Amino acid sequence: MVHINKPDNIVIMDWLVKSMKLVSGTITINVEKEPTIQINADTNRVEIDILRPELFKPIEDDDESDEKREGRIDKSKDKLNTAKEAVEKLKNSERDFIDILDIPKEFTQKLTDNNMTIVLSRKGKEAIILGKEAKPTVSNLISKIDDMQIKSVREIAKLGRDLILGD
Repeated sequence: MVHINKPDNIVIMDWLVKSMKLVSGTITINVEKEPTIQINADTNRVEIDILRPELFKPIEDDDESDEKREGRIDKSKDKLNTAKEAVEKLKNSERDFIDILDIPKEFTQKLTDNNMTIVLSRKGKEAIILGKEAKPTVSNLISKIDDMQIKSVREIAKLGRDLILGD
């Protein structure tokens, strides 16, 4: 968990948000000659689109020993169980989902204070908006974060599943 209230963390967070205002342009990260992540930035907005989230799953090694493979399988089962618990929490309450995101309120407030917005998307579909352009709905009542908008719980859940478990 990030400890935002430490003075050093606040300075770093402030520097990060102000630095983002200086960046503009597009960065596309390709894997196997196909776009995987695309970052579009202008003065007040940064859009991060995870185009191929399935590439973030753990890499299998054909040459590993049976003992290592069993260990990896056990770790994968643990991750799967953790993900299942997270999905159950998602089903039970949006507050638990916000806890899973663990986005510090102070960071989203810094974005708004600096007229900045970060948009996280999965395969071109917006999942969450942080900062100035966020228009929170019912999630704000639960999360108490005014500068975060959940555009699609479905896309956030899919992104989490893709990044944790792979396809």
